[in-house]
Amino acid sequence: MATTADAESVARAADATARSGPAASRILCLATNPAIDITYTIDELRLGSSHRVPTGLARAGGKGVNVARVLQQQGEPVLVVAPVGGPVRSIFVHDLDRSGIPHRLVDVEAPTRRTTAIVTLASTTNLNERGTALGAEDWASVLEATRAELPGARVVVSSGSLPPETPEGLCAAVVELAADAGLPVVVDVGGDQLRHAVACGATAAKPNRHELLDAMGGSDPLDAARRLAAEGTGTVFASLDVEGMLAVLPDGRAWHARLDRVLDGNPTGAGDAAVAALAQALLEGVTLEEQLVRATAWSAAAVLDPQAGSIAPPQALRDRIRVTPIG
Repeated sequence: MATTADAESVARAADATARSGPAASRILCLATNPAIDITYTIDELRLGSSHRVPTGLARAGGKGVNVARVLQQQGEPVLVVAPVGGPVRSIFVHDLDRSGIPHRLVDVEAPTRRTTAIVTLASTTNLNERGTALGAEDWASVLEATRAELPGARVVVSSGSLPPETPEGLCAAVVELAADAGLPVVVDVGGDQLRHAVACGATAAKPNRHELLDAMGGSDPLDAARRLAAEGTGTVFASLDVEGMLAVLPDGRAWHARLDRVLDGNPTGAGDAAVAALAQALLEGVTLEEQLVRATAWSAAAVLDPQAGSIAPPQALRDRIRVTPIG
């Protein structure tokens, strides 16, 4: 017998479909560790002191959701798939509905986490909860929800940290689902999950420096990216913070893209913007150089926007990016 929750889920899915435009043009964004993102912008953070602050900006987030927000801002139809539960679930759903982001949420008992960003003129401090472990049945439901939405997708994104005790083959399973459906897939994850996803044939992987070195060992990101790319068939895009971004092919060929100067702003969400750019670029079938330039420009544009999930107009930044082949 269908429950009230089942009926509400079906209604939300129908509403998401109605808002998303042509189903075949969607970019499916799997948010493996969603969150309620809270951002405070203040002049100065004084450790050990009390602060009276303006009302924080709170909205549904986590990497996968932020990727979807950026894509939607750039005019791409999207669909978010995510496990959500606990007392903030209603806030999460309300914000996605208010933002017009279509979604298929998997109800879980584990409470959805919260993240807090404290943005000052000098720096950004992030407090990111790890999240609560999901059961094997929950993850099976997440994969089934993803599988059910693949017929309406053109590109799949699996993005975000993972809660404790997540099965080590989860991201690889997402890649296999996408591959079976003939869809390109972008992954943004760290550790063994990253290696497994690349080995299973991810079209593009976008680790940051820390995730890359954590997965591959060593201290040289270029060497680590080459070793990682050699394990698969896709491209590794390694973001290096203010030093730009690498693009590395399985045969070892590599390129480096960098903006002409470092930007001041909030770097939270810059990696998500890069993933969004790669998803759009794969949808359009553009060249590798264009993929790298677009990812670098969108990442930089995210720094100029105060909250993760939004970017400043990226076009002006594109002309300031230099791409250099690496011997």
